[in-house]
Amino acid sequence: MTQPPFDSAQGRELAERPRLGPFLLFAALYALADQLLKWAVVASLQLGESRTLIPGFANLTYLRNRGGAFSLLAGLPEGWGRAFFLVATLAALAFVLYLYRWSPPATRWGRFGLWAIFGGGAGNLVDRALHGEVVDFIDLHAGGYHWPAFNLADSGITVGVILLALDLVRSRAPAPEDGAGA
Repeated sequence: MTQPPFDSAQGRELAERPRLGPFLLFAALYALADQLLKWAVVASLQLGESRTLIPGFANLTYLRNRGGAFSLLAGLPEGWGRAFFLVATLAALAFVLYLYRWSPPATRWGRFGLWAIFGGGAGNLVDRALHGEVVDFIDLHAGGYHWPAFNLADSGITVGVILLALDLVRSRAPAPEDGAGA
């Protein structure tokens, strides 16, 4: 009698892991869309140029960011900053891939959140690898408040984190009742 290559518990565990194909395809398409939008902005605007999209609310503004979110660490020396953000982004992408494959979120929304984070991270990784900085172009403002410019990749990361957080909150097990099991 031949032995199966794994026991039934291992087989169930392997069968329950989400497939990588759709995950990677979404990430590639999202990163491609991000890159195409950035290319269109660079081709049509001068650095620092802005065009009104929605008066009093949204502009299309061509900016470059050597730092992280909100230009964090933008003052690092160019070579060090580029290396830091490349390594940090690769590490973050590896962690997201690990979570998706070996500890997937409980809901579709949580899994989609990881898809969006990975796609957005990949889009910004391309910019950092090619140029050492990312192109930002979405410029929102209302009254006297002005949000820092961002891009489609940043939006994917932000929406993904929100979806993942909602998944974590919704999937938490209820607290055990007093006296349970006693």
